[in-house]
Amino acid sequence: MKKDKLIVSNRAALIKKYGSKHKTFLTALNTLQQADKKRNLDTLVVFVDDVKTMKACKGAAVKDPGDARQNKNAIDALYRCFEPDYLLIAGAQDVIPFQPLNNLLFSEDDEDRIIPSDLPYACDAPFHTDPGKFIAPVRVVGRLPDIPGSRDAAYFRSLVKDAASSKPAKVKDYQSYFAVSVHDWRLSTRESLQNIFGHNGALQLSPAMGPKWTKTQLKAKTHFLNCHGSLEDPSYYGQKGKKFPEALQSAGLAEKISPGTIVAAECCYGAQLYDPSVAGTAQMSMAQSYLLHHALAFTGSSTIAYGPAKGQGLADLLTQYFLINTLKGASTGRALLEARQRFLDETGPSLDPYELKTIAQFYLLGDPSLVIVNSAPVARSIDPRQNRRDNLMAKGLALKGFIAVPKEIKNTAAAKAAKAKTSAKMKTRTAAGDVQVTGELLQLTDQLKSLLKSFHGKTNKKTFTSAPSPLTRSAKSFPAPVKFHVYSESSFTGRFKETKVLVVKEKNGVILGHREYVRR
Repeated sequence: MKKDKLIVSNRAALIKKYGSKHKTFLTALNTLQQADKKRNLDTLVVFVDDVKTMKACKGAAVKDPGDARQNKNAIDALYRCFEPDYLLIAGAQDVIPFQPLNNLLFSEDDEDRIIPSDLPYACDAPFHTDPGKFIAPVRVVGRLPDIPGSRDAAYFRSLVKDAASSKPAKVKDYQSYFAVSVHDWRLSTRESLQNIFGHNGALQLSPAMGPKWTKTQLKAKTHFLNCHGSLEDPSYYGQKGKKFPEALQSAGLAEKISPGTIVAAECCYGAQLYDPSVAGTAQMSMAQSYLLHHALAFTGSSTIAYGPAKGQGLADLLTQYFLINTLKGASTGRALLEARQRFLDETGPSLDPYELKTIAQFYLLGDPSLVIVNSAPVARSIDPRQNRRDNLMAKGLALKGFIAVPKEIKNTAAAKAAKAKTSAKMKTRTAAGDVQVTGELLQLTDQLKSLLKSFHGKTNKKTFTSAPSPLTRSAKSFPAPVKFHVYSESSFTGRFKETKVLVVKEKNGVILGHREYVRR
């Protein structure tokens, strides 16, 4: 029953949402299926609430469209049944819900209690709310959304029309870029652009540029955005010191975006989907607007994202890997899967809690089967797509045994007793030699002492442990868990919240390094 592509939706949810107009949505799905046929893709449209189909696939039909567990179980059953190379989720979260993953960082500094995610749909692991269960992505997945809460399917039909008429272009058509960054993160963004394009001279900074960009400025077909974002806000924002001007406006994209544009956004809530009629704004989200104005792929975050002000990490890496892979000729869905696997491979074997949140929160909006850029021809004697899928499956399985995920150490009485018992024996090696630690990492390197002194307000502290992965658990060189000591602090400038983070990595009382992140 092998299929090249599976388009998954929920008929009952569509009927509830659109009434009799749901048939126009179904017609759009058929249009996409026929377009795939012309691309030599054997595509099947299936519904997770279809009892007959689900029974044939040894799965249970979804009875409650909003039940994440039922949807995850149904899609897993369909995937095992049809083994598709591409999995397209058709509809926003009120048709097929995002999977709710717990945020280990939830606090005054990170107010995301839940991470809405499509990552679990890309993994073979069964339903769970722990993001650490989904560190072995193997499936090519994307979501073609409609507008949450809207009863007008015209938006979805427009996206289908763009996807159905898409054809691969030459790489030179995508080598020019539009990139805008917060002024204070310019060094990090320049490094990302250098990695993607080999140059960074076209970067625009906010302030002083934006938000009213011209058609000429926006016509480049690759967009890279490293700005502030906000919950249910149609704009992205720049920053210079305590100034936070608008950098890009959702409404400002109309008739300025080139058809076929691809977008990677590091911003907090950069790829959020919301109903403008209930969000207190007349404008749809930036991601929704890009797709409306004929962008073909958008990758971004559902929640608060992070990265360094200088150097590379977290959102910087996942977004640039996606663009690099797309420009090399990968389908947009494979580009994200390969980006996820590379991110895990390079940040492992022990993920800090911010790395875990990053892999959970970024997803693809767009048809994952679309190849944006022509790649070099492959010999006909092999099946290149199947060969790639086999390789990606093998990498995913390897990651499952390789990656160790963080767990928070609660400040319980037992934890305090254990800490008191071991603290007197802990030592930390510094450039000056061994120094005795009194308490938990109280005597740090001079550099870390200086960094901690910069936390002058109410500093939140959490400690996470990352036990050895299954692959390294028995190895003599990996006997002890890694600990991450997380210090975070926030301040407000008007309604804009700035959060800075220091993550200290420790093993057996030895400081292995540290990382500095800021809220995007």
